Amino acid sequence: MIEQVVNYLSNLININTTTDSNNETEGVLYIKKVFDEIGIENKIYEPVPNKGNLYATIRGENQESILLHSHIDTANYSEENWLFPPDKATIVNNCVVGRGTLDCKGLIAIWMAIMKNIYLSDKKPKNTIIFLCACDEESDGEYGTKWIIDNTNILDDVKLVFGESGGYPITLNNNIYFTIQTGEIYMDSEEINNTNYTPDKIDEIFSKAIEMGYYNQNTLEFYNKRHLQTKRKIPNRYFYENVDILLNKSHTFNHELIFNLIQKELAGYKLLPVITPGYSDNRLFREKGIPTLGFFPLDIKNNISGIHGANEYISFKSLKFSYDILAKIIYHIL
Repeated sequence: MIEQVVNYLSNLININTTTDSNNETEGVLYIKKVFDEIGIENKIYEPVPNKGNLYATIRGENQESILLHSHIDTANYSEENWLFPPDKATIVNNCVVGRGTLDCKGLIAIWMAIMKNIYLSDKKPKNTIIFLCACDEESDGEYGTKWIIDNTNILDDVKLVFGESGGYPITLNNNIYFTIQTGEIYMDSEEINNTNYTPDKIDEIFSKAIEMGYYNQNTLEFYNKRHLQTKRKIPNRYFYENVDILLNKSHTFNHELIFNLIQKELAGYKLLPVITPGYSDNRLFREKGIPTLGFFPLDIKNNISGIHGANEYISFKSLKFSYDILAKIIYHIL
């Protein structure tokens, strides 16, 4: 299976879909070709020329659906800072190097392999499986996920979304935590909270975030011991600063069952629910009240610094690890 994922990923990298290229449709046409050959039902939506989105479906016994999400567009790059051509997949030291390996073509390749295996299996899934590969995420999303939500009915029966922005392994003491994005904070200057974040106020925010399912006891444990962390640090303020604004606006989602399932598959590791700064397309599903988790687990040795930077890569170990974990989770909830 790893060979197939690497092949999908390499072919995706070899298609330049950076923000400036305005070439996302070519990328989703490749995915369409793969799915057409397999027999997976799919459709391309192209709101404007070259801004293509692919929507694929494996119909289950009922209409309730699980949505697997990723995006085809990637950040731009400055080629002189790269050791290898950023728009051509390079295999070196059991890694794939190229723009988009981590953000977010690696996840596309994994979703493609999972969709193929579900479709070719003898057992029809109970729930319908949807794969959405969107364009325009690195910009404002106007012609990508936002357009799909506003102009189609694909969300009508979606009960859970899996997307990006989580799964990064972080070491603290002798424990390895895997982040899972449960929410995002993106506010303009008028919304910034000027709260005095006293220890009591921070405790209040943590208590509410745990109660609402955005954090768990691992998050609290990690925050309280974070001074012992030596690398891949998450700033303290990310755990509370303006989080209370999000909590006051958001619905309560019970993530406990899916957390327990993921934790079971991450045997020996800890799950670290986090609310991340910035924004991904995940926010658009959450705005519709749909439980959405960002989770793309990587091998502990895979450096994540190449996201939006030079020499972006993903290791074969990460691809296998991520495929194995995500496939087991999806199969459990079908």
